[in-house]
Amino acid sequence: MSTSFADVSFVFDALPGSVLLLQANAPDFTLLALSDDLLPRLASTRAEVVGRSLWAVCTANPALPGAAKPAGLASALQHALLTRQATQYAIGPGWSPHEEEANWVTHIRPVSDATGEVRYLVLSFSHGGRLPAAGVLQGQESASYDQTLLEACPIATALYLGPEIRVQYANALMLEYWGKDPSVVGKTFCEALPGPESRAFQARLEQVYATGEAYAGVYEKAAVLTDGAAHTAYFDFTCKPLRTPQGHVYGIHHTATDVTDEVLTRQKSEARREELEWFKFMADQARDLFILVRENGTFAYLNTQALETWGYTAREAQQLHVADIDPTYQPRMFALGFAKAQREIIPPFETLHKRKDGHVFPVEVSMNALVLGGKPHLLAVARDITQKKRDLEALQESEERFRIMADAAPSQVWAVHPDSSVRYVNRTFLEFVGLDLPQYLAKGWFSFLHPSEAAFAQRTLEQAIDERKPYSLEHRMRRHDGVYRWFLSQGAPSYYANGELYGYVGAAIDITELKLANEQLVRINNDLDNFVYTASHDLKAPISNIEGLLHALLRVLPPETLQSEQVLQLTALMQESVERFSKTIANLTDVAKLQKEHSAEAVPVQLATAIREVLLDLQPQLGRGHLQVEVDETITIRFSEKNIRSVVYNLLSNALKYCAPEREPHIVVRCEARDEHHVLTVADNGLGLDANQQRQLFIMFKRLHSHVEGSGVGLYMVKKIMENSGGRIEVESTPGLGSTFRVYFAR
Repeated sequence: MSTSFADVSFVFDALPGSVLLLQANAPDFTLLALSDDLLPRLASTRAEVVGRSLWAVCTANPALPGAAKPAGLASALQHALLTRQATQYAIGPGWSPHEEEANWVTHIRPVSDATGEVRYLVLSFSHGGRLPAAGVLQGQESASYDQTLLEACPIATALYLGPEIRVQYANALMLEYWGKDPSVVGKTFCEALPGPESRAFQARLEQVYATGEAYAGVYEKAAVLTDGAAHTAYFDFTCKPLRTPQGHVYGIHHTATDVTDEVLTRQKSEARREELEWFKFMADQARDLFILVRENGTFAYLNTQALETWGYTAREAQQLHVADIDPTYQPRMFALGFAKAQREIIPPFETLHKRKDGHVFPVEVSMNALVLGGKPHLLAVARDITQKKRDLEALQESEERFRIMADAAPSQVWAVHPDSSVRYVNRTFLEFVGLDLPQYLAKGWFSFLHPSEAAFAQRTLEQAIDERKPYSLEHRMRRHDGVYRWFLSQGAPSYYANGELYGYVGAAIDITELKLANEQLVRINNDLDNFVYTASHDLKAPISNIEGLLHALLRVLPPETLQSEQVLQLTALMQESVERFSKTIANLTDVAKLQKEHSAEAVPVQLATAIREVLLDLQPQLGRGHLQVEVDETITIRFSEKNIRSVVYNLLSNALKYCAPEREPHIVVRCEARDEHHVLTVADNGLGLDANQQRQLFIMFKRLHSHVEGSGVGLYMVKKIMENSGGRIEVESTPGLGSTFRVYFAR
């Protein structure tokens, strides 16, 4: 490819950034070209400075880069010329157009011909280490030198010709961004770089060509290839039209400067700024004091809670120092603490803060080290613990009163922590185990429990603590003389005023004598049950004999005697007495059997089926009554089949037997499943019971209505059946309105 000097000169002039092209003719260093960005610094026109010695131009134009220090710049140019290596020279702030800018650097790059002789020097200028765009050189040499100058340009550049936007030239850096080789020369832009992004950019280039108006992009996002892998980069670029001497557009000069690092830095800075704003927002919502402290003890940030707690305005806070807030402040201790926090984690600690009005209050502080802007800081989070201190003092006072009362109690009193470890036991407890408090705290209660019950007792306590529920437990404990005694322990959760769990507090009473008495009572009851069962069984034969003799007597009496009213009355009374006695013996036998049946075989029973079978037995008694059964066919209860029939029969027969004579009987039977029970409900509109009658309802042989037949055993047996199976029976009743019985079958 051949590039004319005119093209190169035009391209060089249009380059962005501050760039000079010098001829390597030391010591004059003739100025051959300069970029448009330097024109505002000239006191002359471009035509008046091109072709003159750099030093003459600097004398006439002191605002040019390096003009303030020509000796240093001359030395740097000579060094690059002799070593044929790129070099840098720090200019300083003297020529910067922005007062805040400083440390400008000249980058000097020699350009050699094919023999290795340096023919040109390219000067570009950057600020703060960032290299601005350097330009394509112009010269008055052959096309090979012109292309060498373009390749030496430190920014990506390309030339496009014609309305088709054909690639006339692209330097190595532009080809690298494209991920292409020089074979793209001669192709249109879209042919060289196919894809939707390229088509959009070609349309932009065509607009520049058609309108003759330059286009510049800032921080434009683009996909580039590096080592064959695509990644996102950001560029500043210019697209300037190339014109003939007559002003006609014949091509476009395209430059691109990679500003990815700058964009990413800016994005990170914006992200940090957003994070800081979010942190400030969250901190201002907190009830704690958020305090950011500098190394000199001043505050970089205080949240709203800190300002309000201390009583300062945001403006006043700008002048605050740690010494104004911390009444315990000592400069040396603060410096040591600040340095220590940068090296290691400081555990939370308590200290004092002072408000603007002089009031001092306690706080709990947590601290973390931070580095912001390259400088160490401390982020402290403080919480006012005034109320906590008051609560603790009140708790300690309450505990002291509790211990005084507990030590006077005759029963064992104890308290445990939320982890079930012992907090306190009273004097009675210590006297029982024969230890003082420190000794017992060291041993714990587990070692005093009976080996067969220790694990269960500990598990019961821990489960109660986990569920925050009261608990009750019978267990044995070893006395100081080695004797085990029975205790009933009961405990309940205790809480601080803020709702936090304090632990469990409870008491234990010695029930050894009660246990022995209960065991004796059980033995007596068993003996009584055996006696009743034996007596009822043994009386059956005599009663049967009496009944047989009565029947024999009636057969042998003369007919005229049997017709006697007095004889008929006496024999009827005798027969009635025998029948009552037989029923009583039968009931006693059933009760005795029931007392012994604590483990009747439980089988799956369909409740609806059992109800239907009982209703068949009661069919003659239903009469004009209305019975409503609302029991799901799927409800199955594990129970003794004989006993469940007995429960249902007694409840339904009582509902029919004790109906109100003035209204039609109405009975509703339903069943519902609850968490731990199936609940069978039998409700009627019968006579009803008052409170006193309800208390006597389940007493054996107790009859509350004498106008109907009954033995007073049925409901007693229902109660015993349910208790033996782990269930229960309840009643609600109103005289004149009716009764509702609920039977709870364990699930």
